[in-house]
Amino acid sequence: MADNRDDDGPAQYASPPCFMHELDPEYRAPLSDWTDVRRWRKAERERLINARLAVSADARAAMSARIADGIDELIGDIDGRMVSLYWPFRGEPDLRGWMASINERGGRTALPVVIEKGQPLVFRAYRPGDRLEKGVWN
Repeated sequence: MADNRDDDGPAQYASPPCFMHELDPEYRAPLSDWTDVRRWRKAERERLINARLAVSADARAAMSARIADGIDELIGDIDGRMVSLYWPFRGEPDLRGWMASINERGGRTALPVVIEKGQPLVFRAYRPGDRLEKGVWN
């Protein structure tokens, strides 16, 4: 017997995905001060950059290759698919070689662009050799 739940229309739920407003105010922890959050994010960002840069270039290249192999295994046939990546920054995994291989195997690639701080990223098609635009951060 077939289950046709997909034909029932949109589901109705008792609570929206975030139901924090429904909890007793005494239950909630006080909200952090945004100054503290910004300070923590800046320190954490610097800590992570320093940790990445402490790894040798050869070790980072080997890790990037393992990441690319793992992604290939997860995605499978790339032909006709669009994959978004980022340009490596200060010791981040460098997948530019893998990006080129996507285009060679019939896939397409895109890079994120920050048009305006605090706004959603825009993704633009990219092929190795295309000219990059300066963004908000550079």
